[in-house]
Amino acid sequence: MGASRERRQQKRFAPMSFRGGAPIDAGSLSLGIGQSVGDPLASYPKFLERPSFTACRGGKPTQNILMMTATITPKNASNLRRTDPAERLKDYQNALDFYLALIDRPLYGIVFVENSNSDVTTLRELVASRGLTGRVEFLCNYGVYTYSEKGRAHGEFKLLDYAMAASNMVHQTSPDHLIWKVTGRYIVKNLASIIATAPAGLDAYVDMKDHPRRWMDMRLMAWTAAGYDRAFRGVADELDAQTHEAAMRDYLPTRAQGVRLVPRFRKEPFIDGIRGWDNRSYSRGTQIAKCYVRSLGRLVTPWYWI
Repeated sequence: MGASRERRQQKRFAPMSFRGGAPIDAGSLSLGIGQSVGDPLASYPKFLERPSFTACRGGKPTQNILMMTATITPKNASNLRRTDPAERLKDYQNALDFYLALIDRPLYGIVFVENSNSDVTTLRELVASRGLTGRVEFLCNYGVYTYSEKGRAHGEFKLLDYAMAASNMVHQTSPDHLIWKVTGRYIVKNLASIIATAPAGLDAYVDMKDHPRRWMDMRLMAWTAAGYDRAFRGVADELDAQTHEAAMRDYLPTRAQGVRLVPRFRKEPFIDGIRGWDNRSYSRGTQIAKCYVRSLGRLVTPWYWI
């Protein structure tokens, strides 16, 4: 039975190994969740312990930049119920407030990029109140580029193409350091733990699923500058209106040939925030239950991507 499981695991992980390198060690995966599921948010602080080290590249600690994507004022967006700019701005403010506390543990800095030409004064004031103006870069008020007619994922990748080219913070750090993209309204409660357990030497780090359907979670992704250029830049132009999570599941591995792509997170992201398409919370009810099930699955059946 054990030998059979090992063969299934080796078969499953073959496509996700580094090309020309060692495969991900599934045995090193861990839950990283609390002991009780009574209160879905009670265990979140356990994720935020300061890691004693981060992965090293060339003997130097990896710098981690968080890139928060934002559309405060969506225009004619399909399948979107959370459209009130005031509510969305508050979501971004809450998320930014959370991530500011992670600067130096383990974030080097934050890039906040917004594509609807909305006022971000309150966000700038929040950063200033923490004395972190030099650690947060705002790429905002450069025009309205939401591309709503082609879908939100299309617009986000166009936004990312701009941000990766325009960000001073990205260009001033070493090219092999990691940029962590997060959908800006969402709080990844265990982000510090996800960063601390990221495999060394990667170019791109994403979280793909096969069950109950094939898709790629685009709420949180990571890459180096070179990894972005080779695996992601221009995706929106190539896929056009077909830029979405289901298409990316099969498209990205093909596009990223030769890129050190790791297609599965070692830890399940525990996300807090209001889902845009139905105004439901990620951290309550069935949504939080799914997180615990998926987290357990990464440990018990790492070859079965749910």
